[in-house]
Amino acid sequence: MEERKRKTKLMYLAVLVSFFYVNDFLFMPVRNYLEWLSVDYTVRIAAIAVILYVIKKNLSTPQEFGLVKIGLKQGLIWSVLLSVVGVAIDQWGAGFLKNLSPIFRPATFPTITNPYVKIFDLTAGIALVSVTEELIFRGYFYTVLKDVMKNPGVMIAVSSILFGLSHWSGGLNIIITATLWAVLPMYVMRRTGSVAPALIAHFVTDFVAFV
Repeated sequence: MEERKRKTKLMYLAVLVSFFYVNDFLFMPVRNYLEWLSVDYTVRIAAIAVILYVIKKNLSTPQEFGLVKIGLKQGLIWSVLLSVVGVAIDQWGAGFLKNLSPIFRPATFPTITNPYVKIFDLTAGIALVSVTEELIFRGYFYTVLKDVMKNPGVMIAVSSILFGLSHWSGGLNIIITATLWAVLPMYVMRRTGSVAPALIAHFVTDFVAFV
């Protein structure tokens, strides 16, 4: 029975992770920001729907997605640390790579020209990104694979690389910076059992980047 549950969870993890790779494929033919946002939001909402289905069917629990309470002091310290590291890697690291070689220049995304749509994307849109990616790549990934990958370093490395590669449409620059940033959130997930600090830091990092 336990083996069957583990395989079922592994299957759902694979499905959830695949959403982000499919998402980037769907970005390829888009020509404007409305198409781009429509694709991105639809895929992420579909991922949330799968998460809710898994929980409703008692195939998993919210806690297994990292939705665990964390002390205010501990949560604040980790959130600030992750945010500082995230912004540093995204801003300075990305800038360094971009100047290093043309191959590291990130892909350009359609510019949002409508101010109301931009405000929505900078708030609800980034929140949607943070929630989906952290629940899956940190919370559920840790739950499903912590007993399979006995070496914590291997698990952190694999999750970080998969997270980075899921941003492949952004170019080599984005893949590398996303991979580097993903290391610390998974470490914090292992230490605290909660994705709350990573959720906050992910939002802050992306908000600074897009602003």
